[in-house]
Amino acid sequence: MKLKLVVPAVMFSMSSILVVAKADSVSVFSSAGTTTNNTANPTQNIDSHPYWAGPLTGSSWISYAPTGNPSDPGFVEVPNGTAVIFTATFTLTEPVVSASLNVIADDTTNVVVNGTEIFPANLTGPYPVCSAKAIGCLTSTEGTFTTSELAPYLKDGVNNIQFTVYQEGGASYGLDYAGVITSAVPESGTMLLLGIGLLGIVGLAAPCCGAPRVQSNRCRHATALGLIAACAPYLLRRSRLITRAS
Repeated sequence: MKLKLVVPAVMFSMSSILVVAKADSVSVFSSAGTTTNNTANPTQNIDSHPYWAGPLTGSSWISYAPTGNPSDPGFVEVPNGTAVIFTATFTLTEPVVSASLNVIADDTTNVVVNGTEIFPANLTGPYPVCSAKAIGCLTSTEGTFTTSELAPYLKDGVNNIQFTVYQEGGASYGLDYAGVITSAVPESGTMLLLGIGLLGIVGLAAPCCGAPRVQSNRCRHATALGLIAACAPYLLRRSRLITRAS
């Protein structure tokens, strides 16, 4: 009966050594070139309001018009009740192993991943500068999302993360986001080399299965991995014979 337990463990050891991968990361961040919106105006980078948190690493505050700093020439004041959808589009080719996303907005925004809202906008206020609770425009009201919140809704192929930014308290208006999504990509070359090496050591060790404990120099020098891999079928046959005999 002990042999029944050994064989699955052996087979598991053989398969696990071939799991080799590298990380492939996709950055998502707000900028005029990476984000679209549903107005007639293209997305643009904007100067931030003096009270806003600074741009997240690698990103810019964005809007559909110069709606950030009231002191800028051509500043556009966004009327209350305005809601604009900003969209980040990117492609994934392998399963997600980790993901992170940070979001700030004036006055507030929701977060929607491939059609599923994972965080609602704060539409009940108050709005002293922007939303007083997440998601707002300050470090203290920043929205932070991790793998457990993002990965269930991400997929192989084209993905969209959308932000509906609401104006509720008047004056300035904008969005800023930044994140990283990491996938596991198999190293096909490494897997091939490991497979060839495994076949080689199996070939060297195969004649030793079922032999006396000390058969020849060849058996004494066979690697442990080679013996395990080569003898797995032999152990399986032996376990079946023992089971029948019992």
